[in-house]
Amino acid sequence: MASIYELQGDFLKIWNLMDEGEISDEVLADVFENTKEELAIKLEGYCKFLKNLDSDVAGLDAEIKRLQARKKALTNTKENAKKAMKNAMEAAGENKMPCGTFKLSISNNPPKLVMDAEDLDKIPAEYWTTPEPIVDSDKIKETLQNGTDEQKAALEGVAHIEIGTHINIR
Repeated sequence: MASIYELQGDFLKIWNLMDEGEISDEVLADVFENTKEELAIKLEGYCKFLKNLDSDVAGLDAEIKRLQARKKALTNTKENAKKAMKNAMEAAGENKMPCGTFKLSISNNPPKLVMDAEDLDKIPAEYWTTPEPIVDSDKIKETLQNGTDEQKAALEGVAHIEIGTHINIR
């Protein structure tokens, strides 16, 4: 059986022969129908292949979620164990402690800024930054689709709408 690419080429050849008038209507109809049936069989195979891929992707998504939940649980267990170790050392009044092949110590974290929400208006202007402006692409799209002629003219040569196609499998 021919590949989908060969069938595509066959259809182009048929159309070219038809345009050039080098093939009778009966022969054209017969060849076209046979090629069309072969294409339908090939496309059915592709649909089955795609459904299998969808199933594999769904399975992988479920496995990713399971592994992420497992990772989070292990991370939480690790952090809780470290907190318990730190609390035990502090309760014992120890900052450094040898533990067999390990040496534990309690260290200060780097300085962390904590902002008081009610005092934000007292912060001088020199400490404030304004984000750079960003283009609202959704608003431009809406204007190009539903705006007035004047609004659309303002965007001419700057932006346009493109509509592609895709295949649906049901």
